[in-house]
Formats: sequence, C-alpha cells, structure tokens
Amino acid sequence: MSATIPSAPPPGAPAGPRRWLGLLLAVALVSGGVVYAVDARTDDAASRLAATPASPGDGPTTPSKAGQALIARRVAVDSILIRRAQAVQTGDLKLFLRDLDPSNKTLVAQQKILFANLVDIGFTELGYSQAEERFSSEIMRRRGRTVYLVRVLMRYQIPKVDVAPVTTELGYTFINRAGRWVLADDDDLDKDLGPGAHREAWDLGRIDVVRGPRALVVVEKGDAARGRAILTEANEGLQEVKEYWPRRWRGSVLIIALDETEVRDARFADEDIESAASAGSTFSSLPGQDTADGTVAGAYIVINPTERPRVDEILLSHEITHVATADLGGYEPLWLAEGAAEYVSWRGIEAISGPDEVANWEQEVIDEALPTLQSLPTDLGFYDSSADVYGVSWLAVRFLVQRIGLTGVEELYDDMARHGIDQVSRDRILLSRSGLTEVTLWTSLRTYRPRR
Repeated sequence: MSATIPSAPPPGAPAGPRRWLGLLLAVALVSGGVVYAVDARTDDAASRLAATPASPGDGPTTPSKAGQALIARRVAVDSILIRRAQAVQTGDLKLFLRDLDPSNKTLVAQQKILFANLVDIGFTELGYSQAEERFSSEIMRRRGRTVYLVRVLMRYQIPKVDVAPVTTELGYTFINRAGRWVLADDDDLDKDLGPGAHREAWDLGRIDVVRGPRALVVVEKGDAARGRAILTEANEGLQEVKEYWPRRWRGSVLIIALDETEVRDARFADEDIESAASAGSTFSSLPGQDTADGTVAGAYIVINPTERPRVDEILLSHEITHVATADLGGYEPLWLAEGAAEYVSWRGIEAISGPDEVANWEQEVIDEALPTLQSLPTDLGFYDSSADVYGVSWLAVRFLVQRIGLTGVEELYDDMARHGIDQVSRDRILLSRSGLTEVTLWTSLRTYRPRR
C-alpha cells in the first residue's frame, strides 16, 4: 500500500511534493476542449511570418515556402487531432481511423482497440493539442525526411471521477504521404515522455469498465466479474474514509486492476513489487507546464496485478485516503501521508475485529519497529526501507490523534500538504498545531506507553 514513489529532488532543493515530478519541460497548453480555434491560430502564425519585413523600411512580405509549409503542417495536424477527439465523442470509428497511415496495419488494429476503450470510458471533455516538436535522427532515417514528431497533450474529464479536466501526454509521429499528413505511430517518443505517459488504462489492451455511484473500475475485457467484486469493496472503502477521515470529500475514485505491471506511474515489476496498490496523481497542469511541480487535481488507484484476488475494503480505504487528500498540494511528509492512510484502514480493521487486534499491532510496532529507526521515517528512501515505516508512521498519527484530536490532525495534514515545502516549514506547522517538532514527536514516540 503506497502512494506514488517520489523523484529525488536535486541537491539543495526543498523536499517538494511527493507527487510525480516528471520531465520538467517548458510547454504551453494550446487547448483543453474538443474544438478550438485552428483558423485563428493559423491566421496569427501567418501574420507573424508575413509581418517580418525583408529589410528595414520594407513592408510585410508573404511567407516563404518553408513558412507556408510549416503553417500548412500545423493546420493539418491540428485538424487531425480535432477529428480524433470528435470521433470519440460521437462514436465514429471511421472518422477516428481516417487519418492513420493505412500501410501500418498494426497501428490500425491498435487504434481500433484504443477507440473502443475511449468510448467505453465516456469522457465529458476530450481534446488533443500540439505541445512542442521533437527530433530524432534515428526515427527520421526509419520514417523518411517528412517525419514530424510532436509531443501531444491529451486533456480529458471522466464523469464522476475527475472534478475538473486533467492532462496527460502522448508522442505522435506524423508523415506526409503524397501531400497528406497521416499519423504513422503513437509510441516512437514514449521513452522521452514523463513517467506513465501513454500507459493510461485505455492504452494497454481491451478493457471492461464497471461503474458505481462513486467508483469506476477498469479491468481486462471479459473480467467484469472481478470488476464488480472490486467495486463492492470500493464502496465499503469509500464509506470507511467518510467515517474515519474528517475532511469533507465528496469525490469519486478510478480503480485500475489490469494484468499489467506498469500502469500510469505505478511500477510493480521492480521497486514497488511488494506494494498491493498505488495512488498516482492526476494533473490539471503537468509538471513544467505552468509551474515546476504542476497542479495536482486528484489521483487514480492502480492495483498490483498479483494482488487483484485479495483486494478488500481495508486496502482500498488506505488508497482512497490518498485520493481524498491528493489535491491539497502534496508537500506533507510521507510519514504523515502514509500514517493517515494507515490510520483510516486500521480504524476499519478495528470496526471488524475489535480493539484487541489494533492494540496488539500497536504494541508490536513499539517493541519491534521503533527500535530499528533513529527518527521518524524520512521522505528519501521511504518506500525502499526494510524497516516497518508504515507501522511507525501509523503510530505517529495515532499518537497525534490522541494529543490533538482527529480534526486537529486533519487540519495539520491540510496545512502541511499546502505549505510544508521544507523541513523548517514542516516543523513550524507541526509545532504551532501540536506543540511538537518532528524531533520531539519522535522522542515522545520512543517513550510512549499506550493506555490499555
């Protein structure tokens, strides 16, 4: 059970959000909807080219042939992207396939699957826009001199999941065939994009979508029975978060349970192999787009494929707690983020099994986990630690709940998530709200003896 594994900040940088930092690329979002003003943008590009005088004192000149070609390419590719979004929104497969390179049979087959998945998800908003051109001599040799590589922003909103539109990225390869631009491939640039790009649930093979009032579960095609079982557990998990975490969150969750070890930014094939699930952030503005860290909109839950048979409300209540706090800012220390999620899930266990099991776990953490650490678990290396960092984090939150109350902890979390950009800020917030710093909180835990 974990949130998304953070990227390590550069030396001297503040701790920063624990969310995905990605590739900090300076990009500009061109559009966020299905239809946008191609003609206006084209006229603007043409006017800027035409307004450049040949020499001082000369009037505007007509664009050069190269300039005209760039404008024509821009318009052609924009038009293709508009048609792709319109095709999904109207369920028009023929329109979706219209601009593909017909010689690439593999791509055509894959795009048919992608189209079916996108239609099944059912977006309230969907749009594609060009970001920046990319260059690869290897791809140019393979595809020909007319190749055009471009990073594309996909902006979408899933109803009852995304509170506001969110953005992901793709890499498209276009080529000019007999004067017509066509999409030749959609994965040539994958290795140069951010973590999880082009690995959304709809990108990874045919899916089934199971819907509930506040949860949407994505599984492999033909695995809808599993999806319905997970949906039942998700409903229980949502109720536990509502009961045991005081923030008034009315959001919904997307749960991805595919037979894939790499989905979005979850990596269950390597460092995250022991995690049962991961909550990975969604972004209304990608890292590097408007700000270095981006703007977190929410989070989706990805289930480790090996853990799918064992998904229950306890696991999901932990991950849903991460979803419920995802949009606060992401600057909270990991011991607080994971400790709060564990607190909610263990309250669920207590409701089922009674207080004795929780008391036994608490004593086990005190006797066995605390002696293995010298301080509260740090962000750096948190998910790689062999110590029971989850247990110690839970104990810290449990201690704070006893000291300042659950509402006080929720307010502490909110303040930390929004403003805990470095250790000084974190200690200032913790001290003002609990009378402790991280050091004195750790000292208190080392001498803590729970009342029985």
